[in-house]
Amino acid sequence: MQLTDIPVFVAAKHLIAQNQHFWLCTILNTYGSAPRPIGSVFITDGEHRYGSISGGCLEDAFVEMLNQNKFKKHNQLFTYGDHATEQGVVRELPCGGTIELLIEYIEVNNSSTEHFLQCSNHAVNRLPFKRQMTLQSNTRECLELKDFAVKQVEKSADTVGLNYSKVFTLLLIGIGQVTEEIARLGLQAGFEVKVCDMRKQLASSWTFDKENGGVDIIWMSPDLFVEQYADEQSAVLALAHDPSIDDAALMSVFDTKAFYIGAMGSHRTTENRIERLTRICEIKQQQLSRLHAPIGLNIGSKTPFEIAISTLADIIRIKNHVSKEQL
Repeated sequence: MQLTDIPVFVAAKHLIAQNQHFWLCTILNTYGSAPRPIGSVFITDGEHRYGSISGGCLEDAFVEMLNQNKFKKHNQLFTYGDHATEQGVVRELPCGGTIELLIEYIEVNNSSTEHFLQCSNHAVNRLPFKRQMTLQSNTRECLELKDFAVKQVEKSADTVGLNYSKVFTLLLIGIGQVTEEIARLGLQAGFEVKVCDMRKQLASSWTFDKENGGVDIIWMSPDLFVEQYADEQSAVLALAHDPSIDDAALMSVFDTKAFYIGAMGSHRTTENRIERLTRICEIKQQQLSRLHAPIGLNIGSKTPFEIAISTLADIIRIKNHVSKEQL
């Protein structure tokens, strides 16, 4: 799940509270180029719209099809790009891809109220959950997910399951300009962002707090911060430029399932860091192979903003299972 999907579930709950029926679309699969990831959601009551399944182009076409009564009022699958117009011309997204959608008509009743109340509560609290829908009916369930779900969509002949794992998280170690730029970009990209430091004398230098649309600093030891928050959907970045801060985090992070471990610094700084981690902490070479350092893609970054772009691009690359050879 991305942070951008959470308000859509909240909107669904509010529409039901207003006794308003609506349509819900969820991306199940994409073919070719497509601008939104699997699991993205879009809601419309015919007038208002929440979320997105294509970045804008498909939403207009979908509302047009609703107005033409193209869909029945039950759970159904629909692939945009495989259908044809009345003239027999196959439509596709402007980017050339096609999207498989789960389309649901949500009527206000006790079951739908309870379903979206549960989904909304799980989403807002960043808890993993599963939506289970029976096709050709209006039956749906909201179930808790206790473990990380590798497979996001589960389909059978008559059911569709959507696993919404926890939001991907950026765990940033150390206050600084690069940290602020990564935090800004990370929030815009749909990550949850947490920032840690233990140097309270730097508190006045951090202005990107919640009051200003950012995140508040968690004042605690970096090793404890990593142990508390790092999981398989976390990217952990050592950005303090202070070995006593960065190394403390890195000593703990290799014992976690973090999908990305990065440390900022030059090649020389990286060599010294690896030597310390090997000699003092006895970190094995196999573990150190998980470390992305110097951090980010090599795009000649110099400024804090450029470093943030290269870093977040590399994190997204790993999250989306893209090798450097594919770039």
